[in-house]
Amino acid sequence: MRTSINELIAGYREIINRAKQLSGDVSFEQINKKPSPKSWSAAECFVHLNNYADAYLKNTKMDFSIKNDDDTEKDFVPRFLPAKFIKAVGPDVKVKLKSIHVNESAKSNVDKNVIDQFIFYQKEFLDILDKASFNDLKTIKVASPFAKFLKFQLGEMLLLTLYHQQRHLNQAERAINS
Repeated sequence: MRTSINELIAGYREIINRAKQLSGDVSFEQINKKPSPKSWSAAECFVHLNNYADAYLKNTKMDFSIKNDDDTEKDFVPRFLPAKFIKAVGPDVKVKLKSIHVNESAKSNVDKNVIDQFIFYQKEFLDILDKASFNDLKTIKVASPFAKFLKFQLGEMLLLTLYHQQRHLNQAERAINS
């Protein structure tokens, strides 16, 4: 699992484009439609992602070093255990994991602006990537907001959130198309 700043930027931009497309194409009813009573609606997927993005962004210290021209192409490789964790929340994993509580009711009633908030958070991640050097990806530590003993390198956190968001964006699209 290797990535670069440019690849992360491309991933976050793709997520923004997909979210914008969803935002323009769906009604309140569609975004709140649950595929089944125990499944999340697309809106609930976005609420979940917004909770995670907000928590990780609050834990990220914006203490960047000077960025070099070649920083954006260098390969960043997550450490062994964080790489396993990143893979576990990735878009291709079919196993359901425990997560922050969203809503257990049979009806979803979330305003469509939840997608605008999601896009705002993606732009915050892009802002970090715009300022971060390759060295920052390895040296800036981000505490997990959900397990304080768990510390990620900035690059690991950015890859984790990217994969996690791809996973739930796929879920949101499936919910809308169900």
